[in-house]
Amino acid sequence: MGTIRNPVGEILTAYRKYNKLTQKEAVEALAAYHTAFASLTPVTLSRWETGTTSPSLKKKKLLILFFLKGGCLHCVECRQITRRALENLYSSLHTVFTENYQYIIGNLPERPLKEYAFHLLYTYYKKRQHIEHIIDIEEASNVPGYYTVKARQLERWCNHPATFAMIAERKMQHLGHFIMFKLKNEVARAIANHERNEFSLTEEDFCPAYEKGTYYVHALYGRNPKITAKLNVEAYLFMLDNMETIDNIMIFSSRDDGKTITRDYGIASVAKGFDEKFGMKWDGMLSPVEDILFSDTVLKLVF
Repeated sequence: MGTIRNPVGEILTAYRKYNKLTQKEAVEALAAYHTAFASLTPVTLSRWETGTTSPSLKKKKLLILFFLKGGCLHCVECRQITRRALENLYSSLHTVFTENYQYIIGNLPERPLKEYAFHLLYTYYKKRQHIEHIIDIEEASNVPGYYTVKARQLERWCNHPATFAMIAERKMQHLGHFIMFKLKNEVARAIANHERNEFSLTEEDFCPAYEKGTYYVHALYGRNPKITAKLNVEAYLFMLDNMETIDNIMIFSSRDDGKTITRDYGIASVAKGFDEKFGMKWDGMLSPVEDILFSDTVLKLVF
């Protein structure tokens, strides 16, 4: 993964050329888009493009939103630059998991990343073995009796055409997984508000791949920081590649250990409470996909 020194500047240049805009025309379009660009000049724009100077964090965020509104992801070069920038999140996420979140992952000895294999679960021939292991891990990660998904049910959900389900394994040993289901927006919001149990999903609650919906993060686990970081980066790239059909990302959690990182990386709490039946605190988190892909933390780290 090669580091891009000036991703926003490169996207700006590629976007402008894709739309056949001069620097003056781009300045005018940006000024019309937001008052923050009212005093922008072609000279400053040129410096942003070359990396001589860099826009403020606020203006970077506005530039990204401007690009997205203008359909920049239809430009192959813009998409490639954005993908490479997000790939560079790996080293930062690895550091985060190593320094602050080791207690939420296992203590498997570190190995070079190339020794691990990553597969999309629904295309992997040993998926039943991994499905059962995922259930064991998720049952152990939640309060007793709360996680009620059965193997056949989870396998069916993971085989849905819109599902993102990735596993990490080495020599048939399950080392991590990241699973997201695409739900209808109203279903996801009901789960985030704890108006529905997250395990009560039916086929009618899932959203087709070609329709807009919300991705619900059902399960995330990694045996070491490298695996956890790699799985997260793959999820980011999936979200980018499918951004045109994603409205939101949603998490429902009864655990405290992941709340800080989800907040730092753009997903906001929309509801919280206490479940009397299971004796657990819970948090529902939901944000637009662009707030997560281009959160302030992500912009600072790789853009």
